[in-house]
Amino acid sequence: MVYDELKNPEGTRSLPVDEDLPGMGQYYCLHCDRYFANVTIRDEHFKTKRHKKRVKIMTGPAPHTQLDADLAGGMGMPDNGPKLMSM
Repeated sequence: MVYDELKNPEGTRSLPVDEDLPGMGQYYCLHCDRYFANVTIRDEHFKTKRHKKRVKIMTGPAPHTQLDADLAGGMGMPDNGPKLMSM
C-alpha cells in the first residue's frame, strides 16, 4: 500500500485529525508508515539511517504481488494447450 501511495503523489495533503494517534495524526512519514508527536521528532526521523534505507528501498523496483507469487508457484492461469478445430 505504501508503494502505491508513493507512485500517486497528491502533493501536500492534509491529514485528518485523529485523537488516537501521536500528534493527533498530523506528523506522518509516508515511507516508514509512522506517526510522530511533533515536527521536530519527525524531522529528526528523516535524518536517520533507517528512514534513508526505507526511502532507497521504496524508490527501487516494485515489490512482488500476489499474482507474481501465484505464477511462481505454478498456480497461474491454466494452460490447456492449443484449441483444436472442430469439424
